[in-house]
Amino acid sequence: MARVQGASYVAGAGRDPQRLTEKPMGCDRAIDCTVEDPFAVKEWADDPFDVIVDLAGVWPSLVKQTSRYQSIIKSASKGGRYLTTTPDKPEYELRSTWSAMKMFLFPALWRVMCTRGGVSRYYLPKYSYVMALPLEPDVVTRTLALASESDIFPCIDKQGPFAFDTEGVRDAFRLQGSYHAKGKVVITVSKE
Repeated sequence: MARVQGASYVAGAGRDPQRLTEKPMGCDRAIDCTVEDPFAVKEWADDPFDVIVDLAGVWPSLVKQTSRYQSIIKSASKGGRYLTTTPDKPEYELRSTWSAMKMFLFPALWRVMCTRGGVSRYYLPKYSYVMALPLEPDVVTRTLALASESDIFPCIDKQGPFAFDTEGVRDAFRLQGSYHAKGKVVITVSKE
């Protein structure tokens, strides 16, 4: 999707860098984040990214990194953007509306205010917590058109698709619960 949007260079960090360089991801460079610190990659610090799309909750590491290394992302004042779809902790329990607000709303609001109007906009990228699609239906229409034209592909875990029976569904949930799925976990409901 980044290429379709005009990205000239796509990098990835994960446990399986080889998979990140293959289709459908197609990263130009990928690193194993359990072996190498993505914030210490010299090549990335020398030519910082315009945008980071974070699917793992690394904002605290990014903030720490800005004081130790040359940043791998441009600051907000230079057009840098940080987009995330997840809170800082991968697992959480929400027992009340207040706990949900403390997890999702308050940290995001504080980061948005600091990176858009505070001094930190000169060393941190513009923070955005992306929780939903825009209200305009053309986003969905364009995305579906790109998928039908084979310009974008879904990332599906190679262990699936799982059968729509008791054992298949249990296997799918076990894989999803392991936090080691490499793509979407798919269950085949019908062959047609």
